[in-house]
Amino acid sequence: MRKHVIPSGAEGRRADHYAMVRGSATLTMTAHHDDMITDLLKLGLSDEEAKVYLACLEINGGPVSTIARKAGVHRVSCYHTLENLLEKRLLSQYNKNGVKCFAPEPPEQLEQLAKERVNIARGLLPQLKTLASSQRFKPKIRFYEGRDGVERVFSESLSAEEEILGYTNLKTVTEFFPSFFRSYTHERLQKGIKTRYLSPNTVETVHVIDPFLPASYDPNLIEILLVNKEQFPFENEVLIFGNTVGIVSLKTGELLGLLVESSTFARTMKAVFDLAWLGATAFVAK
Repeated sequence: MRKHVIPSGAEGRRADHYAMVRGSATLTMTAHHDDMITDLLKLGLSDEEAKVYLACLEINGGPVSTIARKAGVHRVSCYHTLENLLEKRLLSQYNKNGVKCFAPEPPEQLEQLAKERVNIARGLLPQLKTLASSQRFKPKIRFYEGRDGVERVFSESLSAEEEILGYTNLKTVTEFFPSFFRSYTHERLQKGIKTRYLSPNTVETVHVIDPFLPASYDPNLIEILLVNKEQFPFENEVLIFGNTVGIVSLKTGELLGLLVESSTFARTMKAVFDLAWLGATAFVAK
């Protein structure tokens, strides 16, 4: 009978050293294997595809059962994974003695796969940029309620760098908040902001704004055209300034203010106002 001898002394230490080296090499290979799986995941492979692909490379392919055992995956799922890798052209297929087998393609095929993905991305860029540009315009809309909300809309117009255009009912607005409208008008004129108003024509409207004007101001900063009150009653206030359109309701029980920041909307509203102003001017001229 063969006798088992337990190493001792120098021989024992040598045996322990060899065991440690083998264990360290195994751990290094495992870590390296895990790193490769991580990198393959970054290239678009699933976790199982990466394991199966590496197994095929290690054993140079074979039947499904052999590859599944080497990769440590279930045979049924391994078959579907191999089909996926076949579609990605990372494997090839052949029959051996009537058994379907799979063989790995050269690893350089991974680089080709990555290049194809880059080309697809480059081809999509123009369309994606167009899609992003079409959604880039998102108007900012703010909604306010009550007297404070109404005053907020008027106050915002004082930031105008160019003229303010307004559809208004001067009789209504001066009666609604006379104190605020007076301070608003004074500040607007002090800032040198020109204003053009279209307002319904009534007996009161002709001079209704006079008490709200400062003692001294540039008369070129304010222009008012009065229009037919029956055709153009103007129940809401509309202020157009910069890239913003402000809409205000002064009706009791419906006090609200709306600010829409949109360059396109503001330009359109300005064009409509200019058209209305032109028509009102021609009417007055007659």
